[in-house]
Amino acid sequence: RYEPFGLGILEAALSGCVLVLADIPSLRETWAGCAVFVPPDDESAWSAALNDIIKDDALRNTYWQRSLLRAQTFTPELMAQRYFAAYRYLLAGAAVPNSRETALVA
Repeated sequence: RYEPFGLGILEAALSGCVLVLADIPSLRETWAGCAVFVPPDDESAWSAALNDIIKDDALRNTYWQRSLLRAQTFTPELMAQRYFAAYRYLLAGAAVPNSRETALVA
C-alpha cells in the first residue's frame, strides 16, 4: 500500500524477474510499462495476473525484458550525478529543478 521506491523490487528486476506489483502511485511512477499492476486488496486479481504471467511466454518475456532495462537505468552513478546537480543549484541559491531538468544538467 505504501512503497516509496523498493530496493527489493529493483533487485528482482535486475535478476530478471517479472514484476507483478500493487497498483500504487509510487510504483506506477517508477515501473509503468515494465510491470503488471494489480489492486493491492484484490486477491483474485493477484492470482489472475500471476497465472497469466506463468502461462504466457511472450507476456513474461516482454515484462522481464522491460523491467530489466528500466532497472539498469537506476545506477549509483546517475544518482550521484543528480545529487551533485541538485547541490550545485542549492549552493547557487536557485530552486532545485525537477528530475528531468537535473538529468539534463548533470
